[in-house]
Amino acid sequence: MAKLILVSADDTRARQMLALAQQADIQRQPQLVCVEPAKALAMPGLIHASDFLVLQADEFDTEVLERLRQRFPEPGDVPCILVTPAPSADLLMRAMRLGVRSVLRWPLDPREFTAELARVAGRAPATTQAEARTIAFSSCKGGAGTTFVAANFAYAIAAQRGQRVLLVDLVQQFGDAAFVVTDKTPPATLADICQQAGRLDLALLDACITHAHPNLDVIAGAGDPVKAGDLKAAHLELILDLARPAYDVVVFDVGQEINPSSIMVLDHSDTIHCVAQLSLPYLRAGRHLMEIFRSLGYPAERTQIVVNQFDRHAPITARQLEDTLGARLAHTLPADPKTAREAANQGVPVLQLAPHSAISRALTQMVDEMFPQTGAREEGLFSRLLGHRSAPARPLALGKQA
Repeated sequence: MAKLILVSADDTRARQMLALAQQADIQRQPQLVCVEPAKALAMPGLIHASDFLVLQADEFDTEVLERLRQRFPEPGDVPCILVTPAPSADLLMRAMRLGVRSVLRWPLDPREFTAELARVAGRAPATTQAEARTIAFSSCKGGAGTTFVAANFAYAIAAQRGQRVLLVDLVQQFGDAAFVVTDKTPPATLADICQQAGRLDLALLDACITHAHPNLDVIAGAGDPVKAGDLKAAHLELILDLARPAYDVVVFDVGQEINPSSIMVLDHSDTIHCVAQLSLPYLRAGRHLMEIFRSLGYPAERTQIVVNQFDRHAPITARQLEDTLGARLAHTLPADPKTAREAANQGVPVLQLAPHSAISRALTQMVDEMFPQTGAREEGLFSRLLGHRSAPARPLALGKQA
C-alpha cells in the first residue's frame, strides 16, 4: 500500500502533521517516523518508490538533499514536501533544482498543507482493482509456533471464507511452512523466484507456487541460508506487486528476522501479529520486538499479539503480557500438543485433520473476528483479471486448477 510518511524528530510536531494529513482525502496509509530526516532517508526498506514524504526539521543541510537525490535519482518531481520554520533562499533554490514538490513553513497553514496533500492524491495513479489484504506473522523468540499459526490461519481463511490466499514463507533457514499445510514438494522456493526477478510475471510465478489446496497457494521458503542471502527487498516488492491484485489475502510468515526484506513486508502489511507464549522469556523478547516496531513507525493499532499454546494457569497472565508489550492481545490458541503434532507429522492443516479440536475452534474464531461473514461469495479477483469465471467448487489458482 502506498504510504504517506511523516518524518520529524519532534514527536509533537509529527503528530500535528498526522492530524492535518488525516483531514485530507488521500488514498495513502499515513506512517509516523520520529527521527531526523537524514536518518529516515538512510533506513533500508523504510521508503519505497510509491511513497510520499513529508520531512520536518528546523533546517535541512546538504546531507538530507543528497539522500533525497539518492532515493529518487530519476529527473522530475521528487515526491516530498520539506517543512521548516524559516526556509532560506538557498534551500528553496536547491530544492527546486532537485525537484522537491514544495517547501512549506512551520507552523503549517492547515489549508496550504492539506491542499498540497490533495494535489499529491490528484497526481497519484488511479487504481481500479482491489488489492489483497496483507497480514504478517512475526515472532519475538524461537519456539513460539509462528509458522504453525501463520500456515493454519492461511488455510482457515481459504477453507472457511473461500478467499484466494497466498502464504509466503519468509523464514529462509528452514522453509517448512509449505509442509504444515501440504505434503506436496514445492516446485520452487522464494529464493529461486528471486533469482529470476528480471523476467518474473504471473505465469512464471504460477509455475513456482505450490498449489496446496483449491484456495491456498504457498511460496516455500528457501531452506538454505546461503540462497537466502540473495533475497532482496526489491524482489519481495515485485512479488507483492504481482500477487496483491491476484489474491484476496496474502499471509507472510516473517519469523524472527528483522532485515530490509522483512521490514519491506512489515511496511506493506495491514496488520502485524506478534506470536508469543505466556512465559517470562517471551515478555523480555516481545518488549524488545515492540520497541523495534515503534521505532519503525508502526502504529499500535497495526500490531497485535497472538498467544500460542495458551494456558490459563501460566505464571504470566494475559494482562501482564499486554502491559509489558504495550499491545493488544487479539487472539489465543490453546495448548493441544497431540493435535498439533499429528497435523505436523501428516502435513495437513489442523482444521482438516481435527475440525472439532480446541485449536480448530480457536482458528475459526480468529477468522470470524478478522473476516466477518458477508453475503453471497463474490467472483474471485484473479478470475476477473483474466476475464473468466472460477467454478464455485474448484476455484482457479493463478491460471491453473489447484
